Amino acid sequence: MGTSLPAGPYRQVRLNDGSETPFYIIPFDKRGVCSGPQTRQHLIDAAKSGQYTEIFLFSHGWNNDWTVATKRYEDFLSGYLQMRRDMNLPTAADYRPLLVGIFWPSTALVFTESEKGPAIAAGDPAAVDAAVGEQLDELASLADELPPERATRLYTLAQKDLLSPDEALELAGLLEPFYNKNEDPFEAAAPISAQDLLAVWADAATSDADLDDFGTVPHSSGDGPQAAGEIGDFVKKLDPRSIIRTATVYQMKDRAGRVGFHGVGPLLADLLKASEARLHLIGHSYGGKIVLSAASYGEAPPRKLASMLLLQPAVSHLCFAHEVPRSGKPGGYRPVLERVEHPILSTFSTHDFPLTKTFHLALRRKDDLGEARIAGPGDPPSKYAALGGFGPRRCGEKLIDILPAGTPYSFDPNVSIYGLRGDNAIKGHGDISNDSTWWALYSLVTR
Repeated sequence: MGTSLPAGPYRQVRLNDGSETPFYIIPFDKRGVCSGPQTRQHLIDAAKSGQYTEIFLFSHGWNNDWTVATKRYEDFLSGYLQMRRDMNLPTAADYRPLLVGIFWPSTALVFTESEKGPAIAAGDPAAVDAAVGEQLDELASLADELPPERATRLYTLAQKDLLSPDEALELAGLLEPFYNKNEDPFEAAAPISAQDLLAVWADAATSDADLDDFGTVPHSSGDGPQAAGEIGDFVKKLDPRSIIRTATVYQMKDRAGRVGFHGVGPLLADLLKASEARLHLIGHSYGGKIVLSAASYGEAPPRKLASMLLLQPAVSHLCFAHEVPRSGKPGGYRPVLERVEHPILSTFSTHDFPLTKTFHLALRRKDDLGEARIAGPGDPPSKYAALGGFGPRRCGEKLIDILPAGTPYSFDPNVSIYGLRGDNAIKGHGDISNDSTWWALYSLVTR
C-alpha cells in the first residue's frame, strides 16, 4: 500500500445531507488473521458508540490490489449516493451509516499486455519491479508447498515461453495437488487427475475476451474453442503462466473461505454484539464467498443480519440448495438463509464471461465431466457452475430481472433468495456499479 493503515477510519465520506461518516478498511492476511487489529478495535468502538443505525460491510473479489479494491468501494459508494441525490430518495430521519471495506490478499498471476515482453522492458522501472515482484510472490506461494526438486521444475516450466505436450503434462502433474487440495468446508470436491487438467485447460481456452478481474485461462489465438482431442496443438501455443494462473482459482477459492470464516466472521459477531445497528453485507466475485463464509461463522448470531447483496458471486449455484445432486447433502451455505432478515439478492448475467464460460471448467472434477454435455438451454452447464453466472437453483429461489432505478421490487415473504437476472444492466464480471445494483441495495436497506 505504500503507507501504514491508520488506527482509525481510512477516510471520511460526505453524505447527501452534508455530514460525514467514517469509512474503515479492515485488512486480513491469507490465513484470515486481521493485520490491522487497532483499526478493527477502533471500528468496534465506533459501533459501540450508538451513533450509527446502519453498518455496510463490503468485500472485493479476486485480483483486486489495494488501489483497485479501494476504487471499487469508492465508485460504488459515490454512485449510490449520487443515485439517491438524483432521484431525491428518502431515508429515515435518524439514518446514520457506518462504512466498512474488507481488504484481503487476492491478487494472482495477472499478466496484462503492459506486463509482457518488450512493453515491460521499456516501461517505468518501478512498475516493472512491482509487476515482477507480484508475479514471483504468487508463483512462490505455489512453489513453497512443493518439495525442492518439484519446486525447481515448477519455476523452470513457468519461465518457458511455450510448452511442449510432455511439458504441459508434467506441469499438470506438478499442479495436481493444488487442484485436489480442498480446505473449503462449504463446497465439496471430487479428485481430478493431471490428464483431466489438460482437458480442463484446453476447454477453458475458448475466448480472448477481457476477463476483467477474474483469473482464468485466455485463448491465445482467438480461433475458437479447442476440441478435447487436440490437446497437443493446444499446449504448443499456451503460455505456461496462464496454466499456472488457473491453479490460483483454487488457492483464492480456499483463501476467500478462510478469510471469511476465520477473519470476517468474528468481526461480524463482534459488530452484532457491539451495536443495534442493522448490518448489511455486499460481496463481489470471491467477495461473495467471503461474506457467505463470514455469515456462516459460529452458532446462531445474537440477531440476524439485515441484508445481503451478492454481486456476480464466484461460488456454486447450488450453494443454497435443499440437496446437492448426488451428494445427499444440502448446499454448504444453506444455513445462511436463516441468518439474514430480508431475502438475499444475488445478481447474475449472461455477459459475465468468466462465470458463464470458464468458472465451471476451472473448478470441475472428473465425476462432473458428463454433466456439461446434458444441460438444457438456459440451465447451468455443470453442478460447479457459478452462482454469479446462472443464479441460485434448487433452493426455493425466484429468478427475476434486475430492475432499473425507481421501479419498486415486490418481494414475496416466502422467498428467502432472489436471483437478479442482470442481462440488461450488467455487461461484465466487474460491472458492479450501476443504477440497477445501487437500486437493489437501496431496495433492501429501505424495506
